[in-house]
Amino acid sequence: MKLADKILNIRKTYGMSQDDLAEKLNVSRQAISRWEMGTAQPDTPNVLQLSKLFGVTTDYLLNDDYESDRDVPVVKETEITTKAEASRQSAFILLTGLNVMILFHQLIACFVLQNAIFSLAGTMLSIAAVVGFEFGYRYRKIAPEPESAKKYYYKFYVIAFWLAAYFPIRLLANVAMMLYPRSYSGLVFEIIVVLVYLLVSILATQLIKKKAK
Repeated sequence: MKLADKILNIRKTYGMSQDDLAEKLNVSRQAISRWEMGTAQPDTPNVLQLSKLFGVTTDYLLNDDYESDRDVPVVKETEITTKAEASRQSAFILLTGLNVMILFHQLIACFVLQNAIFSLAGTMLSIAAVVGFEFGYRYRKIAPEPESAKKYYYKFYVIAFWLAAYFPIRLLANVAMMLYPRSYSGLVFEIIVVLVYLLVSILATQLIKKKAK
């Protein structure tokens, strides 16, 4: 396979446009186009950059004996996959931390301020954090998805559910108590809410783990 075909195929494999690749290599889009049409060849520094960027050896790029992408000798760490992994890890830590802060906000709103509106606002923020994570995972990919990406994805949803589920369940229990009043003490009510929360969270965790397999 010719160098021109290799550059074209690998670029498409990584979901990059000619403009994206040109920006990373600090060359013009026209240069990328000429390389892929075979009317020009990248110089040595550009070949080295391509090798590092796509995680392939320079031997693969320059040797026409390699006929398919399956012959690519992949380097363990590549610029794209390393940046993608760091991006996923940062998003996971940031949004999980946000969910923890939201939980503290809800605890204060519920048990100190005793304000249901503030508690509900915390639930809405938790939903916003999940939507933000989902958007980042689905629409901001910068490399083919490895198994490590799924690890962050499902772990985030397990943690987010455990952090966010208690207060919506407690709110629903309060509504149920208003619709069907019973002479429960406050302690009994809290125990029932906690038991329902644990049951629902465990079931949700099992479903998420099952989907992850």
